[in-house]
Amino acid sequence: MKNSLTGCVFIADDDEDDRFLLQFAFQELGFDSAPTFAIDGLDLLHRLLDSEVRPALIILDINMPRLDGFETLKVLRSKKPYQTTPIVMLTTSVQESDRQHARDLGASAYLIKPSTIEELKKMVFKLVSDWKLAPDC
Repeated sequence: MKNSLTGCVFIADDDEDDRFLLQFAFQELGFDSAPTFAIDGLDLLHRLLDSEVRPALIILDINMPRLDGFETLKVLRSKKPYQTTPIVMLTTSVQESDRQHARDLGASAYLIKPSTIEELKKMVFKLVSDWKLAPDC
């Protein structure tokens, strides 16, 4: 039996603090449901498989155990339901080679993790605006 998960934004990040801050930022924007969080790419793929909710946005950290963000992006883009889903890489890596690799694999955007909560809220607001996410999605 499939579980209905909390929201239409799915986030894979192994850092507990980053997950907490992202959840806070979405709540500050008035989202009725919290994003669905996964601790790595493999966990994300399982959550997507078990979900009745189609993601409106997927956010991936790059450096994660088991299945990293690049590998997860590659798997998602190979599956028809996720070929047009916005997938954003959110990382601390400023390496141009990582940015290019993400583009080559089909990332919709590549963002550097902000260093303050205010910058994070602005970034989340921009993501919500850019991808036209509704607070009740």
